[in-house]
Amino acid sequence: MAQYSFESVKDGYTRLFAEMSVVKVASANAQARTIIANKARYKGIEQATSVPWFVIGCLHMRESNGDFSTYLGNGQKLNRVTTIVPKGRGPWATFEEGAYDALVTVEGLNTIKDWGPERCAYAMEKFNGFGYRAPSRNIPSPYLWGGTSVQKAGKFVSDGVYDASVMDPQLGGMAVLKQLMALDSEARFKAPAAALPPIVPAPAAEEPAPISPRAVDMTSEVKPMAKSKTIWGGVMTYLGGLGSTLVGLFQYIATPWGFATFALIVIVLSLGFYLVIKGRIDVNKLVQHLSADE
Repeated sequence: MAQYSFESVKDGYTRLFAEMSVVKVASANAQARTIIANKARYKGIEQATSVPWFVIGCLHMRESNGDFSTYLGNGQKLNRVTTIVPKGRGPWATFEEGAYDALVTVEGLNTIKDWGPERCAYAMEKFNGFGYRAPSRNIPSPYLWGGTSVQKAGKFVSDGVYDASVMDPQLGGMAVLKQLMALDSEARFKAPAAALPPIVPAPAAEEPAPISPRAVDMTSEVKPMAKSKTIWGGVMTYLGGLGSTLVGLFQYIATPWGFATFALIVIVLSLGFYLVIKGRIDVNKLVQHLSADE
């Protein structure tokens, strides 16, 4: 069947699916509702085979009108070895076992990832055979398009026996699928999963910035005021300045202007001494406050 590769026929499926309308609407809706009623079983088979549940349902309706006592591959009973294509299959204990054989072992449909309308149509036609495409026949397969506006006369009445005058009375799988999609929002064509972007390793966590050295003394507590070198330095500077002033003005201190000069110098030195002491006290309080905040 190399001449009937998917790529060579998919455009025809696209055209037919776009053109076709369902003629036997009531019958197609009835079959669609039967599939929906058994959705749980079809979904179980989907999990095992990767074939969409709605495709399985449409094949089941076409092969045996949804009879769960039959083999999905050709509609013969499960409890026997099949005698028609595919021959020699079974027997099977359950419908699910037979469905797995037909879908995976015989047809290999589990490898399909893109279940668009063209792929669904191709899988269904391949399931039944490409005999309708032979140049002597060349009609849309009624296995897909039966009961639609694109159906033409012609049917394989048995394996390998074709009658050009017979209009297939059965609904095609694509006709049922179209009505099924109108009735159930979960019946949707399945595109392949989008390629995931490459996994980029997360950037390594940045090392925390080094903590800046804190502006504190190496000792664990503030020096007492009595031990402050700043205080005692200020006292000694004040006394030294006062003594130098007394020596320099000693001979003039008895005069009015000398005494006034001496008094002014004492006031200036005293103010300077006060500011030194006051500044040290303020600094001491600030350091104690910051230490308490830690």
